[in-house]
Amino acid sequence: MNTRRRDAPQTGLTATSDNDGAKSLYFFHIPKTGGRTVTRHIENRCGKSAIINPPKNKVLICDLFWKKKFLAPQGVADRTIVGHYASFSLLHGRECNYHKVCFWRHPARWCLSLYNYRHHRNSGLIKRRFRLDDFCRSMLRNPMTEHLLLYCADLRGWTYFFMSDKCKFDLAYATIKRFDRFHDIADVDNFLEFIGYETGHKPRGQNVLSSDEKVLPYLDCETIAEIERLNPVDFFLHKITQVEDIQLVCDEAARTLNQAFDPRDIMRLLLLPYYRYKIWVAPFGWRSLLNKRPGPARKEYFDKVGNQQMAHPT
Repeated sequence: MNTRRRDAPQTGLTATSDNDGAKSLYFFHIPKTGGRTVTRHIENRCGKSAIINPPKNKVLICDLFWKKKFLAPQGVADRTIVGHYASFSLLHGRECNYHKVCFWRHPARWCLSLYNYRHHRNSGLIKRRFRLDDFCRSMLRNPMTEHLLLYCADLRGWTYFFMSDKCKFDLAYATIKRFDRFHDIADVDNFLEFIGYETGHKPRGQNVLSSDEKVLPYLDCETIAEIERLNPVDFFLHKITQVEDIQLVCDEAARTLNQAFDPRDIMRLLLLPYYRYKIWVAPFGWRSLLNKRPGPARKEYFDKVGNQQMAHPT
C-alpha cells in the first residue's frame, strides 16, 4: 500500500508527481465511508456524463456465482471511475494511469454509522427501533471486506463464504496494496483538497447525520471490543491504515486469525433470515411496508391506474 504524495500539484481531477504525468481517478466506494461526498463532488466537477459509475448486475445468482457483478460500461479509456461496483478489472492493465482510492473505517464506527443511517432513512415509516446487535447479526461478519472482495476483487460469493479469515485477510490486503494510501474516513477532507475545489470552497457533506438525528450517538467500550472480535478481518485492515509498520499487523493477523473455515458461520448464515426479519419487517409493521414509497416502475403504474380511475370513476 503506497503512501500518496500530499504535495502533488493539482490539475482539476488529476494530479502529477515528479515521475509521472496527469492521472485519472479510480475511487472504489465502500458504503458508509464518506464516499457519497467524494462521488457527488467529482460529479459536480466533471459532470455525470464524464464519469463511469457502473451499476450492479441484479441477476439473482450474480453475487453468488459470477465474478464480475457489474454491468460493463462503454468506452472506459482513462475516464474517471467511481462507485460501489467499480471493479478493479475496469482498469485492465492501466493501473499506472490512475490514482486509486478507497476509504476504510473502524468496524465499530462503520456499524454504528450504518445503524443510525438506516433508522434515519426510514424515520417516517419505522414504528420502533431495532437493536444494534440484531442489526449486526443481519449481516455476515467482516462486511467491509466482503464488499471489497466481491465487488472490487471480483470474488465469487460462495468462494468468499467458505474462505478462512486468514485467507480473506491475505486476499483483501493484496487488493488494498494496489491502492494509494488513505488513513481513514477523516482523510476525506484531505482527499477533496487533493483533487481540488472548483469554487475554492469545501463541498457539502452527503449523508452526514447531526447528533439529533442519531438514535445511538456512541458505543461503549465493551460493544466496540465485541464488534472488533466478531469482525477481525475488517479490524486488522483498519489497523493497517493506522500504522507505519504494516508487517507487525500482518504478523499479528497470521497468529490470531482462523486458519480454517469456521463452521459457526454456517449457523450465522442460517439465522440471517430471522435477523433480517427483525430489521426489515418487524420494526415497520405491515401497514408501513405497504405504504412505502414505490419505485419508478411501480409509481408509473400507480399513476397510470390513478389517471384511469379519474377518467372512469367507479
